[in-house]
Amino acid sequence: YAVSTQEELDFITKFAIETGIVLDPVYSGKALHHFITHELDEHPDLYENSNILFWHTGGSLGNYDKIDALSSTLKTSSPVKRLDVYGYEKNNIFEFS
Repeated sequence: YAVSTQEELDFITKFAIETGIVLDPVYSGKALHHFITHELDEHPDLYENSNILFWHTGGSLGNYDKIDALSSTLKTSSPVKRLDVYGYEKNNIFEFS
């Protein structure tokens, strides 16, 4: 179950950039991704004029296990430019500090 698709990882990365809310790639991230991309798209009339409560259950530590997959999305979708002051990218070393 902890295996994430690239689509799910892209979703949680973009969601974090746009909202400031970090979802985990196993529970909350998968659940919200499915709800928005499937449930709302397939049954919009069920949610029209409704309040929706999504309960974020935490689990953001699960992002550490997915850092390689998440970093590729961050490099292409984040408006933030990371300064390579230590030359990691130049030397093909990608480290988070």
